[in-house]
Amino acid sequence: MKKAIIFSIIILGISSVISQLIIIRELIISFYGNEFFIGWTLFSWLFWVGMGSLFLNKIIKERFIPKITVIAHILIALFIGLEIFLIRFSRILTAGQTGQIPNLIPALLYSFFILAPFCLILGLQFAVVSRLGKSWTEKLNLGQVLGKSYILETIGFIIGGLIFSYALIVANEFLVASIIAWLNLLAGFFILFLVPKSNLILKSLIIILIISFGAISVFSQIINKETNALRFPNQELVESKNSIYGNIAISKISGQYNFYESGLFLGANKAEIFNEIPAHFSLLFHPNPKKILLIGNGFNGMLKEILKHQPDKIFYLELDPSLIETLKNYIPFNLSQDLENKKVKIINLDARYFIKNTSENFDVIIINLPNPSTALIDRFYTEDFLRQAKNKLSKGGILTTYLSSSANYFGPEVEYLDASLYKALKNNFASVLILPEDQHLFIASQNQLDYNPDLLIQRLKQRNIKTNFVNEAYIKYRLTNERIEKLSSLLNKNQSAKINQDQLPISYYYNFIYWVSSFYPKLAKVFLFLTKIKFVWILIFLFLLSGIWLWASKRKQMGKSKGLLFLAMAIAGFSLMAIEIIIIFGFQIFYGYLYYKIALIITALMMGMAVGSWLGTRKIEKAKIKSIIKIHSLIFIFSLLLLLGFYLLFKPSPKPLIAIEIIFLISAALIGGIVGFEFPVINKLYLEQKALLRSSSYGGRVGIIYSADLFGSCLGASLVSIFLLPIFGIYESLILLAILNIIILLPLLYLKLTS
Repeated sequence: MKKAIIFSIIILGISSVISQLIIIRELIISFYGNEFFIGWTLFSWLFWVGMGSLFLNKIIKERFIPKITVIAHILIALFIGLEIFLIRFSRILTAGQTGQIPNLIPALLYSFFILAPFCLILGLQFAVVSRLGKSWTEKLNLGQVLGKSYILETIGFIIGGLIFSYALIVANEFLVASIIAWLNLLAGFFILFLVPKSNLILKSLIIILIISFGAISVFSQIINKETNALRFPNQELVESKNSIYGNIAISKISGQYNFYESGLFLGANKAEIFNEIPAHFSLLFHPNPKKILLIGNGFNGMLKEILKHQPDKIFYLELDPSLIETLKNYIPFNLSQDLENKKVKIINLDARYFIKNTSENFDVIIINLPNPSTALIDRFYTEDFLRQAKNKLSKGGILTTYLSSSANYFGPEVEYLDASLYKALKNNFASVLILPEDQHLFIASQNQLDYNPDLLIQRLKQRNIKTNFVNEAYIKYRLTNERIEKLSSLLNKNQSAKINQDQLPISYYYNFIYWVSSFYPKLAKVFLFLTKIKFVWILIFLFLLSGIWLWASKRKQMGKSKGLLFLAMAIAGFSLMAIEIIIIFGFQIFYGYLYYKIALIITALMMGMAVGSWLGTRKIEKAKIKSIIKIHSLIFIFSLLLLLGFYLLFKPSPKPLIAIEIIFLISAALIGGIVGFEFPVINKLYLEQKALLRSSSYGGRVGIIYSADLFGSCLGASLVSIFLLPIFGIYESLILLAILNIIILLPLLYLKLTS
């Protein structure tokens, strides 16, 4: 039975992490994949898991624990495939036509509630299997059992994360769901088989389900394609495949192929006007563009337009090699030939990484990417990246980027988004032009640029360039229309918009506000107001709350100490998730989007948690309030050291080194170890106050500290990724974490002194 329980908990960890990764990817694809939905998904996930651990566990009687554990495994097996189907079906219910921005509120509510059944079972599972372990282990007290359960679940996280990252990430989702189902059914069968007088009906059901999921795995590719087609109402899904960077999908309507990556619309098989404008305006502003750097989306016509200027070399950066290999089968022959042109060098690297390490200099750099709707894309719109790009320009070089926006509406949502980029460009380049239309085109150079169309028209003629849209009349219109003066005036007068920086990725938040304004203009104003909140106001508010807590503790010390331990674990969970997000975000900025290395960071954090939990369980008999004080003091110190590390890293911007990679891994492992150590220690102290360590009436209390960890983590995941990072940046977010841990230290110190 001991081995069956260990296997059950490890399978719970594997199921949790793989299911979470699949569901996050599914929701990103369906709901305009940005950090807001990633944060919201993590919040929803951890919230419902916490609720399952906290409340469902309380209603389960002790005699039903073995059977409930088995039923929980069966439900996990059934629910994961159902979750995938419901998320794909959501496109019909909440998002309208393919490519259309989903309505925010229905999308949030739908994603929140469909996660409930599956996540409630995951939360219940940890509590009941821990109770099952206690009932079969007389030598260990409940605190030790919970600590060991936490270690085993974390080991499951590590195993599941590595298996998914290196083996299952490109597999179709229903095959992965079948594998998770088999593991859970096997775990449930082992427990059921070893329980005396076990239920024959449950045994038979598990055997039937194992056979059924075998059939599903055989036909998983067909099931996957049919359910994926639900995302494309009124269109034909031609192909959908996973790469290590996301999902690539091609749909067809009226003979036109449309391309999507992780739900974001990349373009159609022919997009002449969309490509002509940034290509020709960028190159016509340069007297002799011979060496070009194109960042992103050159497959559907951009390369063709650039080649008309007879450059010597085009360096085309596209992170995902699968993207070009897949889409070249659906673009016209002449465009696919451009990809094979000897002048075109396709490089499958992150552009940040390439810019930092290349020795090449370029006459023109064109950033041809979607709006900064995610923190990942935002990295190519920051002041820091633009500085690095400027240093790779030849004398008189041109850098061009753009924001898809409104041609005629210059409300605050558009103004702040444009201003965050405009200020970043102005801080790096002597001359910056803005050409508003459906694309707000930004053209920057160290040489003086002006809005005189004559020179561009002359170069267009000299180079004998044939175009469909960018002709003499259009050049005059784009460089002389009244929108230019209006928008330029707004941006130059704007003193409130923050500059988009690596450590302060405000543009992706402004882009989120622009998105929200399409459906809820008043709500967009609320989100915009949040950007104007002063950091010091938050600190004052937190210290006021701390004062109220201290006052309440003086009045009823023992009554509040249990709540204090719950809060301490919640703050530890918040700190862990917040620091994990900040470390991964910082790594991406510095090294680029290197998927397997990010997986190593997460694995290092999980390994740290496992080691920390193991050490905490070994030292559990010596645990006192003093132990919790030391732990939060360490988190406080760690937050400040991480702040110093990022400050030193960003300022000189050194080349990537193995030593710095190791520091990132060590940092993740350390915070994991610190918080992992706290879990068994707080459990022991909390249960001591309830006299439940060796009591038989422990059932309803088993999941309380676990739920505190989850609730803190869910707030850390959502608040940091959605608000703290983009609005206040890495530095102030880490200061806030340090202050939070100081605030919990004050009542803990008071409790120690008065106990």
